[in-house]
Amino acid sequence: MILVTAATGNVGRELVPQLVHAGQPVRAGTRHPEQLTLDGAEAVRFDFGDEASVRAALQGVRAVYLVVPETIEMEQVGRSLDLMREAGVQQVVLQSGFGAEQGDNPLGEAEDVVRDSGLSWTILRPNWFMQNYNQMFQKGIRERHEFAEPAGEHPTSFIDTRDIAAAAVTVLTQPGHDGEVYPLTGPQSIDRHAVAAALSEALGHSITYRPVDDDGFVEFMTSTGESDEEEARAIAAIYPPIRAGETASLTPDVRRLTGREGHTIGDFARHYRSDWER
Repeated sequence: MILVTAATGNVGRELVPQLVHAGQPVRAGTRHPEQLTLDGAEAVRFDFGDEASVRAALQGVRAVYLVVPETIEMEQVGRSLDLMREAGVQQVVLQSGFGAEQGDNPLGEAEDVVRDSGLSWTILRPNWFMQNYNQMFQKGIRERHEFAEPAGEHPTSFIDTRDIAAAAVTVLTQPGHDGEVYPLTGPQSIDRHAVAAALSEALGHSITYRPVDDDGFVEFMTSTGESDEEEARAIAAIYPPIRAGETASLTPDVRRLTGREGHTIGDFARHYRSDWER
């Protein structure tokens, strides 16, 4: 049995069906399992703050795909890893983030806790998700035909969450990945104007990227109703690595793990077109 935590998240919602398709028994962990409708997977409650839910979710599990929310204290993560070890879990695959090893980064702290857990581990470090544009910026693109970010003109090697999930399937089901760290990127390093061009082509009308400062980003996110001011400020705080040129590099790890190139931004825009047409 494989437990996928944050099963309703951007990666989890892709990973669960891919694992089922691969013939794996899957348990989908979430704080609200009653809201999940799944074919071929078992929905269970998993909440870092509720030890009983963690214990129950781990019964009979051999591997865990672990996503650590930014609001969770590392002590809770460490305790959950202790429970995994006690339950006989053999492998933990941590979803971290691109550049997590640099500076004071909560994801880097989570990596340290996983490494010290005594469990066999693998770390995936995906770059920025393409799916931000049909999730975080959906209303702005659909209603205003624009999105605004404090990213300047700097490129990012965006990755499609379907490719993160495919890489995770390989790591969770095939041997040879213990102690490995895989930085995951898409096949292109592009700026946000190129993202807007791909969206424009897929939708058949012009979509514009508007570079802004942090205040402009907060104004955009709150005025479109995508987030409140506190959340928007928190999101703005993770843009400095983009402006420092730290999200532009490409890695071969998606191809190495999946045997194919990842989806391009054009592939992404065409696949999710209906999300901006509602």
